[in-house]
Amino acid sequence: MYYKTNASGQPVFSDCKAILLEFDHAPLVKGQWVSNPSQELIFAEGWAVYVPPVIPPQPQTEPYESDIVEAVKRMLASSVEDLTDEEALDVAALYPTWASKIGEAVAVGERLWYDGKLYKVIQAHTASQEWTPDSAVSLYVEVSIEEWPAWVQPTGSHDAYMAGDKVSHNDHHWESLIDNNVWEPGAVGTESLWRQID
Repeated sequence: MYYKTNASGQPVFSDCKAILLEFDHAPLVKGQWVSNPSQELIFAEGWAVYVPPVIPPQPQTEPYESDIVEAVKRMLASSVEDLTDEEALDVAALYPTWASKIGEAVAVGERLWYDGKLYKVIQAHTASQEWTPDSAVSLYVEVSIEEWPAWVQPTGSHDAYMAGDKVSHNDHHWESLIDNNVWEPGAVGTESLWRQID
């Protein structure tokens, strides 16, 4: 693209594929149209190469939505650990996903999001692709606020039932009478360990 200033002082732009001569250039004469003129003839007629001005990039005035979401998650990460299970379920999406922890050590009590549910680590371990929270019952328990969650066989003192804990098992509701209760409700000899509610 070429440009030159007209008699009024305004810039005129052209690709100069054909120009009307304003000067004599033997054997060419003033007023003659020339197609595909040489660059020397274009410059001799007063045209110059147009170089557009450099426009500095506009600054980003707002952060990206994804950056805001990640910042909020980081900000809340420290405070979500102090929430009760009921409060945690209301903001389950703020917890790290189980998939993001694969290959990393996870601690007892850590809560992780998996398949639309929140799970709590009940045994410290290194998260593995093979041990999904819904199937590795010795490593995870689903966070629930049910009054009578299903009884799950404890694997040790870290996930044993405490006095007052309530469970449902074999179509009955049970309340643990002792701390560190790992026995099955209703089994022979557990009458002093569990109280049948109904």
